[in-house]
Amino acid sequence: MNPLMAGYFTVGLDALAARCLYLDRIENTYGRRQVITRIQAFRDELATTRIPRAFPH
Repeated sequence: MNPLMAGYFTVGLDALAARCLYLDRIENTYGRRQVITRIQAFRDELATTRIPRAFPH
């Protein structure tokens, strides 16, 4: 284990949140179930979604 490995697995939270298209929908949620439901509703509105593929691909 290299102590510098933590640098490989970090992200800028502000940059990640800026790309989230459903952030406004989950902003005032309370609990995991509400978050899941609102994300699923967002995905249902999309015209196309990615086709799931087995990992590794």
